Amino acid sequence: MPRVSDAYLAQRREHILAAAATRFAREGFHRTSMRDVIDEAGLSPGAVYRYFPSKDDIIVAISLDAIDAVQGVVRTSVDQHKPFPELVADLPATIDALDRADARTRLAVQAWGEALRDPALREALGAGVDGVLQRLRERVESGQAGGEMPRHLDPRAVARVVLGLIQGYILQRAWDPEVSAADYGRAAGDMARGLLSP
Repeated sequence: MPRVSDAYLAQRREHILAAAATRFAREGFHRTSMRDVIDEAGLSPGAVYRYFPSKDDIIVAISLDAIDAVQGVVRTSVDQHKPFPELVADLPATIDALDRADARTRLAVQAWGEALRDPALREALGAGVDGVLQRLRERVESGQAGGEMPRHLDPRAVARVVLGLIQGYILQRAWDPEVSAADYGRAAGDMARGLLSP
């Protein structure tokens, strides 16, 4: 029997996660069973269990996928060396542009709630959030070193506030998909400009 390629395995795993995300976004984590995920994916039980031994494993994978997407948005914005207010203003639109943004925002909110009761998920999500905070903190520090941002600002606190803006947008978008990324981003950018005003 020929060996299955790594690309095929990765594609199959992504297919299962996309199917689970669709069902979780529609029904919630607790009302969705492994059988529901298997049916949504259109695969055999063995094919799904090969990748994910339990529903909790799928929840962790999807939750990490959501936080990785946000971390990628922050990383890209930081790496582009945008002025800080522009970086903040662009984050909502960049989140909206993610593949399956509606499902991702709803799943992110569910994952935050689930992390309050599941220590393993809390630890996994905490590591992802720490990565986002680290990138934001580094961006503030580089802005201070380059004279773009005042020295009196606490980089850790500013990073937490920007993370709060991102999480706030994700939460509001999950409640109301009609929330305007442009309007939210413009207001967030104006707030960041105010923070940097002498």
